[in-house]
Amino acid sequence: MYPMNNLKIIFFAILAGVALLSSSCFQGEAGQSDEMILTNSDPLPLSSEDLKVSTFTGISSPRAVTYDGVNIWIANMGMNTVTKISEDGTTLGVYKVGNSPKSLAFDGKHIWVANSGEGSVYKLNVEGELIGKYPIGGGYTAPTSLLYHEGHIWIASSWGDTVAKFDMEGKTLNTTRIPGLHPAPWALETDGESVWLASLHQSVVQKLGESTEILDTYPVGLEPETSWESGGKGPVDLVHDGTNLWIATNWRHVVTKMNSEGEVVGEYSVGRWPMAVAYDGATIWVASYLDAEVVRLDLNGNEIGTFVTGRSPIAIEAIAGSIWIANFGDNSLTKITS
Repeated sequence: MYPMNNLKIIFFAILAGVALLSSSCFQGEAGQSDEMILTNSDPLPLSSEDLKVSTFTGISSPRAVTYDGVNIWIANMGMNTVTKISEDGTTLGVYKVGNSPKSLAFDGKHIWVANSGEGSVYKLNVEGELIGKYPIGGGYTAPTSLLYHEGHIWIASSWGDTVAKFDMEGKTLNTTRIPGLHPAPWALETDGESVWLASLHQSVVQKLGESTEILDTYPVGLEPETSWESGGKGPVDLVHDGTNLWIATNWRHVVTKMNSEGEVVGEYSVGRWPMAVAYDGATIWVASYLDAEVVRLDLNGNEIGTFVTGRSPIAIEAIAGSIWIANFGDNSLTKITS
């Protein structure tokens, strides 16, 4: 077990950018966006005996993963690069981006990169060539999460405390400041119609409208005796399974299932310090940062498998019939496939 002081050190290292999410991606053709790929889900077999685990090393400080319909892209936070690899783990290219890339998204044609260390978003083509650089707000805003949704890029900025919406040319169309004392907007997800936001320093998720405005706010992951002002303790990732949202809350070591009306319909214990969650078309996968493993749940919240990963798994995506995990602590990727 880790002493509590070590837990705080580990987590605040993540916040500082030393230590996810584009939306979950599934099998698809080249040129399809994240949302199109999502409709072509390819669930893994339910039996753990039918799955194999592979490890790929030499991926420096991986922080986020996405898929362009053909190849895998990884944000290398400590190296200020992104790496493109094939599905068999072969490195195809390494490309320079901005300071501390933390999130990736694919729009069907381009890779978008959130550079949390410099308050910018870059757009690359699938050959890794830089197409555009776009500032997020003024100064250090720390864009933390990207989402492609209905022809636009959504950006959550954890230090700027905003959610912004870009067109495909990088023009800012809308920006909403999230209320509260440094709420730290942290993760974005879509249910196919609306966009949902989890903010690290507030134990809520919020449903956003087309102009990034807040439509509804729902509590999640907060015990009555613990106030959100303590900081660094809250929802860190969320994914939609076609019916419900699944929200990972780090310090409580749980995932919460919430219906479209914002009602909590289940809460399930997972490994210590869950940092990322994915949906493979049939089951939920949770990356447990302190346990160096992923936990697999059925849609009733029953645990149906655990799998050892590299150290400090921090991002997880369902891609082309496999699960890909970025292990920040030992510069590796884990692939789970049939």
